[in-house]
Amino acid sequence: MPAHPTDLTLRDTLDAALPAWQRAGHRLPVLLAGSRDWALTAAKALVNADTLWVGPDAPPTIHSLGFRRTRESLGGEYDRVVFNALSGFDPDALGAVAGLPRAGGCLILLVPPLADWPDREDPELARITPYPFTPADAGSAYVRRLIRLLAEQPVLWSVTEGQPLPPAPFPALHAGKPPLAAAPCRTPEQAEAVERILAVANGRPRRPLVLRSHRGRGKSSALGIAAAHALQMGLGDVLVTAPRRAAIEPVFARAAEVVGTETDADGTLRLGAHSLRFVPPDVLIEQRPSGRLLLVDEAAALPAGLLEDLFASHSRCVFATTEHGYEGSGRGFALRFLPRLEEQAVSVHHQRLITPIRWAADDPLETLIDRLLLLDAEPADLPAEGPLAPGPPRQLDRDALAADEPRLVELFGLLVSAHYRTTPRDLRQLLEAPGTHLWAIQADDRILATAVVQDEGNLPESLAEAVFAGERRLHGHLLPQTLAAHAGEADWPTLSGRRIQRIAVHPAARRRGLGRRLVAAIAETARADGLDFLGVSFGAQDDLVDFWWACNLVGLHLGQHRDPASGQEAMVMALGLSPAGQEAVTHTTRRLVGTVADRAAGPLRHTHPARLSGLLASTPPADMPTLDDVERRQIEACAYRRHHLDAALGPLRRFLPTALGHPAVIEALASDDRALLTARFLQLHEDTAVATRFGLTGRRAVDEACRRMLGKILEVLAG
Repeated sequence: MPAHPTDLTLRDTLDAALPAWQRAGHRLPVLLAGSRDWALTAAKALVNADTLWVGPDAPPTIHSLGFRRTRESLGGEYDRVVFNALSGFDPDALGAVAGLPRAGGCLILLVPPLADWPDREDPELARITPYPFTPADAGSAYVRRLIRLLAEQPVLWSVTEGQPLPPAPFPALHAGKPPLAAAPCRTPEQAEAVERILAVANGRPRRPLVLRSHRGRGKSSALGIAAAHALQMGLGDVLVTAPRRAAIEPVFARAAEVVGTETDADGTLRLGAHSLRFVPPDVLIEQRPSGRLLLVDEAAALPAGLLEDLFASHSRCVFATTEHGYEGSGRGFALRFLPRLEEQAVSVHHQRLITPIRWAADDPLETLIDRLLLLDAEPADLPAEGPLAPGPPRQLDRDALAADEPRLVELFGLLVSAHYRTTPRDLRQLLEAPGTHLWAIQADDRILATAVVQDEGNLPESLAEAVFAGERRLHGHLLPQTLAAHAGEADWPTLSGRRIQRIAVHPAARRRGLGRRLVAAIAETARADGLDFLGVSFGAQDDLVDFWWACNLVGLHLGQHRDPASGQEAMVMALGLSPAGQEAVTHTTRRLVGTVADRAAGPLRHTHPARLSGLLASTPPADMPTLDDVERRQIEACAYRRHHLDAALGPLRRFLPTALGHPAVIEALASDDRALLTARFLQLHEDTAVATRFGLTGRRAVDEACRRMLGKILEVLAG
């Protein structure tokens, strides 16, 4: 019999408790709260040879990672993980490493004395603090919530400096482990996933599988097992891709174990005439190497547009991804990519891996991390039928929200469900970042719509000039800095305004105007506060552009690079609130229309033409450019006779940007027709490329379509 825990040292107590956790298949969460010297000494007494230390002050003999490098650890396993939050708490880093302790191991969290923690200096706050604020201006609602949840956690070994050493908790008796599958699979779910992957390899093309799971469910192992079986069956080469080569090492390790051989020096696994090899996503698209099956692991961390291109270039695909926010844009995968995949594929098969493999179900550490970081937050459970009585839009008190866990879960769950990129740090930002405002519309204490708003601008002229000149980039102030540095609008950083960072409406409450009501209330409050503008920056999509246009915002700028998460170019729209703000919006839209032809044929040449025509449609009506008699006759001859279209390029490129933003033209021409004119005359795409994109038979068909649309534009403008 081991000695009673109170008679043992800290290390002895942990070592005595962990065998029971190993038998239960669970992991023990440990909290060490105290001064820096005490906590570091205590933690160093608990490490062993198989320990990962995350954060500063690691012992020299222990493997360690800084907070910014935690993604490098994904896929690994350790007996013990120490997370040092004594001098700063990084939610993203904690979420990334919480899956690393294996069953029977522990995660050891080091924090300052709990009573002092909210008032402690935290360098991590600098990452959510916009200029000119300092971390001292940030709130402490997030940390106070952490302290409350840690105190409520039923299974946590909490050791406090100056307090008697408590006994380490023992795990609850595990109520039966899940049934095992035949080797090499560990669970029936994993075996089913392997069968479904092989069905894709064996089956007809364009019938992909989407495989989703939380971590620890054996997703990567299932890919490796299936790849090994495909090689053993002689089906052909198997290609695997991911955002990083390191992310798919578990796939190769499992496949090598199954086939009983090792990878080559270049990392390729060969069996007979066929192989399993890693190919970067861009190489897959550009070179289109042959392979019977393409496995895309951590697919949510790749842009939606890139995933579409992968499916277009390889007819038998498996898209596998982790759904927790810290491993990629899991929601973006569901919101942006899957609807497109359903449109493009003959059929799409789905499977989720739910049963844990690396630890048993109801693991206390997983439960704790999910609660602390709200990784499993969901929107309110609204009735499917029955009336809703939305209240007025109102600002929320962030301290009160942090103390109201059910309402916080609803709000954050709604944001996560509606946005393609959410990380654990976002929760801290919305609760503590200075200059942040939260808004909501509620019904019967249920959150129907919410928005996160950030103060921006009001920079001194010297800083505004440095931003315009490309010499400074300040933390925060996304909208005015974008317009100054990329749209050439030097004065925008001196204006004061607010940017809606995120807005979300509950799926059961959409199509009721709640989003527009929320935006109107935010705009009215900003106007009353004497601000100049209300703006947004988002991945350009037709439905989003239409929404913001309906909220009276107009297009100001379209970026030339795709956002890595959404796969869309960033679009900036704004509403002028003060005379100065209204003048700035008018000036910027006029300049946008005046320069769009040059940008369309240059840096925006590879932008989807519908994005550009949508941008023009989102600008306010403007006076048509003055054309001389020769220019007017040329355009009319293109529309009604057989004048060569390229002979009139100059007049057309001056005429079309304004015409395509005219309300009568937008109503008369379908969006595809306006996009075709944009591609042909503004982006200067070749006729053959235009024909292919818009489903026309060739150059003559493109010519005729352009003439017909130009004629319609002239008619509606004349009427």
